[in-house]
Amino acid sequence: MDNVVDGRRCQPDWFEQAFGSQQTVVLELGCGRGEHTLAQARRRPDRGCLGVDRNGARLWKGAVAALDDGLANAFFLRSPVEHLDNHVPPGRVAEIWIPFPDPLPKTRQARRRLVSPVFLERYRHLLRRGGAVHLKTDDADLVDFAERAVRTVGGRLLAGSDNLADDEDETLVQTAYEKRYRGKGRPIYVRRFCLV
Repeated sequence: MDNVVDGRRCQPDWFEQAFGSQQTVVLELGCGRGEHTLAQARRRPDRGCLGVDRNGARLWKGAVAALDDGLANAFFLRSPVEHLDNHVPPGRVAEIWIPFPDPLPKTRQARRRLVSPVFLERYRHLLRRGGAVHLKTDDADLVDFAERAVRTVGGRLLAGSDNLADDEDETLVQTAYEKRYRGKGRPIYVRRFCLV
């Protein structure tokens, strides 16, 4: 099976073909070139790793790297996040990672932020019991917005760190954006949420 799936043309059972009926799945949203998805797949060979992005050219790079590295547990889905529930069965995702999403800072863009209540409700259905959402960003306003959104949908903060140091475990997986922001000396914020 190819490591890239086009959400516009995928078969309903593609998820089962990729991950089987029992494998734990880690989902990365807005994955770009898939750096985080690939690193997770290398670090956790027992888990399925799925990167999702709407841009096929960026995804292609991640899929090629997964094939070149022989990562049978890494897959990429071309789809808007708004359509995830059409492609991912409910209750199959253990973790959702949202590393350095576009903060969409204008008030009129709030509903389109990947950590808005609208999206958090969608994620709730995908997550298995005990599943978590991880946010990593350099934008303090987005962190504040996310914390409020999580409370709005009845979720809670499980863990958080401000100005994450280079040697902390969460930074073993760094995207190009994170490396750029760290190079500029910007603080890195990490939050882990439960939505159930």
